[in-house]
Formats: sequence, structure tokens, C-alpha cells
Amino acid sequence: MRKAIALMLLVVLGISSFAAVINLASAQESTEPLDLRARWIRFRGRVKEWGEEAYHGSLIMNAETVRVPTVWRKQWASVRAVWSNERRPFASETTPVGNFTYTHYIARLRRLIALKVNKGDLNLNLTGIWNVKKVKITYEFDEDSILIKKVREVTPIATRANGQLHIMDGWKKFEIEIEGVDTLKGVGLETIITKARINVFSFEGGTNAILQDLIQITRCFRAMPGFGNYVPELDYNLDSIIDAADLTTVAANM
Repeated sequence: MRKAIALMLLVVLGISSFAAVINLASAQESTEPLDLRARWIRFRGRVKEWGEEAYHGSLIMNAETVRVPTVWRKQWASVRAVWSNERRPFASETTPVGNFTYTHYIARLRRLIALKVNKGDLNLNLTGIWNVKKVKITYEFDEDSILIKKVREVTPIATRANGQLHIMDGWKKFEIEIEGVDTLKGVGLETIITKARINVFSFEGGTNAILQDLIQITRCFRAMPGFGNYVPELDYNLDSIIDAADLTTVAANM
């Protein structure tokens, strides 16, 4: 297994170019200066409730909100949330055998309309157009715990719907309100605010993706929702599996 991972890393590191796809939503040019330099923000949160019920999951937001002297630049943001109320059918160390199903939900910011940070109260309000979908995955494993079949059923819940992300209480809580969808609530886990560029493919929020980011993916390689080692933040294309596409995307952005 270690040899396979090492070989995989060598192959990926040898990639000279790759057209990575990520959801970066641009807004109209800012008319309210927040600072005289670029301000980059990363927020990572844990989902706690959806509507009135308890759910588990994660949210990650990367954003740039800027004004530089004599030059106006567009704001942009990337926001993704993944959540479920089902118990994971197996932990990362479990060897699955048989059939399993797991249902989860995904919300993604499709287009940013406005982004405002209140530095005094440490609040953030993001308005945009969102997509929300329900994903049901059926797994079938043989006696050797080899995946022999996976069926992924996707049901749209909201398409191009207006919505807002609110981060409040000094970055300790968040809510996502989308038209036609129950409010998603959670708590903040990590906030990075910096004048240095944040690379969206850096798990630690650095200016560049590094070898450690590739190692993070190899640790979760082939993990899917329902697996104990599935990390939604590393599933960059949100296709419900951490695979070679995510690995090569990070490698291409190192």
C-alpha cells in the first residue's frame, strides 16, 4: 500500500499542467473599501443542525475581499457544505462487506453577489446564488472488502436559488439560508484572516499547496461519504469520492 501511494505521488508530481476546476464565484466590483490591501479569509465550520434536526457535516469558505489604491478588484468566494443525519456505515478501519446506503446533502455557492465583513463585530455576510442537492449512494462490497458496485443518485433540491451565508459571534457560529431550503446551522472550527494569498488547494490555508497536502489526500484516498476517513474539504469536485482527480488538482496547483 505504501509503495502504491509513493508511486502515485511521484506520478502526480510529474504533472506539468492540469486545468483544475473549482467553484470560484466572482461578485461585482466592490464599492465599499474594507482595507487598502488584499484581505483573504478562510473559514471552516462544523454543521450541527438543519432545520430543527441534528445533523453532522462540514463547511469551508475561501474568500478575497479587497480594495487596492487606484485599482478596483473583484471579490470572489468559494463555499461548500456537506452534511447528513445518518450514522456512517463503517469507520475508516472497518473492512466493509455487503450492501450499504448513505444519504448526504451538498450546498455550493454558484455565484457571488455581495460580500461584506464587519471588522468591528467580526461578522461576515455573503449573498449569492446557490445549488443544493441530495445524494444517495449505494455501495456493494465483496467478501474481500473490494468495492464491486457503487450507485450515486442525485436529486436537486434548489437550483440557482438566492441565499446567504452569515458568520457571526466572532466567527463562532454560522448559518446558511437558501430559498426553499431549511436553515443550515453550525459552529466555527477555524478562521484565517491574512493579507497573504490563500491557496484554495492548501488544506492548512497556506499561500501554496505543498507535499503535505498531497499526503493528506493519500490518507483518504478512495474514501467516500459514509467512510470514517472521508474529508469533504478534500473532495474538491464534490463527486463523492476522494480520488485521482482531487490528487492531480492539488498537484497542479503546487
